[in-house]
Amino acid sequence: TGAFDETNVFDEIAPEPYAPVDTGQLPSVGDRAPAPADATPSSAEEDDLTSSDYEQAGRSAGMMTVLILVSRLTGFVRTWAMGAALGLSLLSSSYQIAYNLPSMLYELVIGGMLITAFLPVYLEVRRERGVEASNDYVGNLLGILLVVLGIASIAATIGAPAVIWTQSFMSADAGQMDTAVYLFRFFAIEILFFGLGSVFSGVLNAHRDYFWSNFAPVLNNLVVIASFAAFYVMDEILHVPAFYSVTTLAVGTTLGVFIQMACQIPALAKHGVHPRIHVDFHDPNLRKTLALGIPTLAATICAFVTASVQNAAALSVQPETGASVVAYSRLWYTLPYALFAVPITTALYTELARDAARHDDDAVRTGVARGIAQMLFILIPFALYLIVFSEPLNMVYCVGKFDLEGVALVSEYLAPALPIYGVCVLLQKSCSALMDMKPYAFSTVLGALALVGVCMVGGVTLGGGMPVIAFATSAFYVVAIVITLAWMRKRLHGLQLGTMARGLFFGIVFGGLGAAAGWGTLQLLQMVLGPMVIETAGGLVAAPILKTVAYIAVAGLVAMAVTFIPGVVLKLPEAGMFTSILRRFSRR
Repeated sequence: TGAFDETNVFDEIAPEPYAPVDTGQLPSVGDRAPAPADATPSSAEEDDLTSSDYEQAGRSAGMMTVLILVSRLTGFVRTWAMGAALGLSLLSSSYQIAYNLPSMLYELVIGGMLITAFLPVYLEVRRERGVEASNDYVGNLLGILLVVLGIASIAATIGAPAVIWTQSFMSADAGQMDTAVYLFRFFAIEILFFGLGSVFSGVLNAHRDYFWSNFAPVLNNLVVIASFAAFYVMDEILHVPAFYSVTTLAVGTTLGVFIQMACQIPALAKHGVHPRIHVDFHDPNLRKTLALGIPTLAATICAFVTASVQNAAALSVQPETGASVVAYSRLWYTLPYALFAVPITTALYTELARDAARHDDDAVRTGVARGIAQMLFILIPFALYLIVFSEPLNMVYCVGKFDLEGVALVSEYLAPALPIYGVCVLLQKSCSALMDMKPYAFSTVLGALALVGVCMVGGVTLGGGMPVIAFATSAFYVVAIVITLAWMRKRLHGLQLGTMARGLFFGIVFGGLGAAAGWGTLQLLQMVLGPMVIETAGGLVAAPILKTVAYIAVAGLVAMAVTFIPGVVLKLPEAGMFTSILRRFSRR
């Protein structure tokens, strides 16, 4: 669920200021109290914070795609380094469980509310009350996060065994996760780092400054890559006791998250953001933030529950390695999702928030439809590529402690949930822009019930195993999408279903042609230059990694060319991101 979104682009929005909280339905923008007399933001600042620009959103998405490409490449090296150092093992499962928990707990404690509710409140305070008031709001939020998430981090450190149990409650061996407990005692402080980083990213995104929120993960990845390299040297070459090598990995991973948070701070001053950290629980803007964010508690609880059930079910049907199978498989979702879906949703969300604040339902309806169409047009082909290239992609891991048996296990789990995940995230942001998260929260509850049922009944009880557990994720997204779209159709007085259907149609047609071309290219390369799996006297072994990567690169470029070049030539709106990227590079 939420674990897919590994780029840490916190760009959501918030409730109406000065709105009394009753049943959770906030009054319209026109019901706000007037701005104080001393609120005198400049005209330039007014334009920056209030005007929506979907063409600018497209340009921003293109720029972010380039930045995220660097981030995802280093993210790939990071996962590859983990495969080489840890392989498919109990240690890799322990690491992944401990690594993912801080972000899950952050969202559970306050992150879901904060991510959903920050941007609209910040935009409105700065627009109506000026720079000083917005700085005060940010400073108060940071102070409260230091207190609340600091306490949460300490509590998680103390209660680490209980926290880890939530992810492994179906395991027969109670001591199986001892290493995960040890690692998590280091990682727990990341709960605080995620909270502070979300505010920094939210402020920068509000000013359409997307650089540091997209580049910061690169620094994180580089630090963690160095940590895996140090672990490998200590474990395989120097043969130091496991305690020291594992501790080095724990410290390095935590340091990476800290750097990812802290590197964004200097950029705030460029936008006149100089918050004074303090704590004021009576701040009316805090109340408004909570008013919109509280319904998302249901969604964040569901995210935690579904991740826990999937991890526990995976460890049950695939003892020791189940959780790491999920982690290695996830890389092939996060690459295309982060490269293409995150830029779309991040840039589009800022514009939707502005249009929703002006009650321009027509513009919101158009923005949502275009976003979904673009998401389907881009992500459906990549889902088809994952099916075609599943084994070759996972053979890239074949180095160090990762072998062909691991390739088979990870390839088996790879399920094409990518397009519906992208649409689901976009709808969540759209509900947030409309300042009503209750429908989305309700849809995620039903989606979570579907996921748990498929996992426990189909995956464990009926013996469906890892493929069924993977399919459970799709069940979650389908239920959430259907219910949210039904509500949105009523709320916006219709949906541009034709626009969405157009993205679906071209995604399937061009994606199918591209996947077929990629598969054919892959077979041709193996016929001419040799197979990727070589039979030796000692059994089957993978071809050299550079050869595998070259095959994937050539076949993948062919697939993408067949899929997306026709869209650019035909000037399809859904191909606007690729057109923007090509124009940017052609100018250079």
